[in-house]
Amino acid sequence: MNRLAACLLLPFFLIHPLRFIPHQSTSPSLPIIIDHTCTDIDQVPAYWIDEAKTRFRISYGHTSHGSQVISGMEVLMLQSGLYAFDHDGTDGALSLHDRTPSGDLGNPNRTEWYYRTRNLLNDHGSDRNMIMWSWCGQVSTASKNDIDTYLNLMSSLEQEFSTVTFVYMTGHLDGTGENGNLHQRNNQIREYCRQNNKVLFDFADIESYDPDGNYFLDKYANDECYYDSDGDGVWDANWADEWCAAHPGECSDCVCAHSRPLNCDLKGRAFWWMMARLAGWEAERCDYNNDGVVDRLDLIAKHTDLSEEMDAWVKDCWDRNDDCADLNGDGLVDENDLKEKQKQISQKLAEWMEGCGFTKKGRIKR
Repeated sequence: MNRLAACLLLPFFLIHPLRFIPHQSTSPSLPIIIDHTCTDIDQVPAYWIDEAKTRFRISYGHTSHGSQVISGMEVLMLQSGLYAFDHDGTDGALSLHDRTPSGDLGNPNRTEWYYRTRNLLNDHGSDRNMIMWSWCGQVSTASKNDIDTYLNLMSSLEQEFSTVTFVYMTGHLDGTGENGNLHQRNNQIREYCRQNNKVLFDFADIESYDPDGNYFLDKYANDECYYDSDGDGVWDANWADEWCAAHPGECSDCVCAHSRPLNCDLKGRAFWWMMARLAGWEAERCDYNNDGVVDRLDLIAKHTDLSEEMDAWVKDCWDRNDDCADLNGDGLVDENDLKEKQKQISQKLAEWMEGCGFTKKGRIKR
């Protein structure tokens, strides 16, 4: 009986495909930190990219450094219509109002962005449900009180506009390394976001690593990706140039303000990772076997566990004619309860596969 129950699991799923309904909350129950570990766009299921485009309407206030995110997004859009965005959300694209409101988190001062955001969201015709603001170079000279002002104003906006998602950001690298004021103030922002379950786009962390995970902040990396390779106090190497030279064809030639194209590429990819997470994608849940890759082996592991769950129910409930076997509540333990359990198990598998980007044939959607 146990083998029969396990064998029925996948055929039932193929006959009765189920659509996964994603989580609808606008505020995460845990912090969502988007950093250098969130740039492998191939791991992000297309399903969640589409969900994000459907769900969110963004206003992004920034000046030149903040445009790096947009430049990277444009590279991806040229590669695939999946990553399409424009002002109005045309034909299923993401609606993004670029440089709206004007200015950045420190321009023309450290508080004007707050008033411009309130005016935008209080406008009768506003349909924006996500707000992003970037810094330019103002975190480098910020005091602890300056950052507290930023965090307090963001929190105030979140309380006033509870249906809007607000994205926090760190400031770009300035070459002062791990002991500089910039790093301390960025850590102040990071700690606040971790403790208070905020959404953080960690601009500086993305600039601190190459795509292979090599770390450069301790080598005084700056926003142009230059670093001090030998500790003599001179920026004499560029990690983006080095990585692109070693990986021909993997870097774009986009115009990336103040930096190298790879830096913009990584930030554009991280943006869509963030959007998928906000739409409901749980990346950790998909790496079911914890090997660092989401692939068919995870599907096999998930299916094995669900088959074992089915076997355990048959052994402990259905074979024994126990009360726990009456799943449909009709007072009988019969084939209908077996079918109901198969349906429940199949639904679990269907939801996991849909949420993790698998097709019915067990392939990852790309």
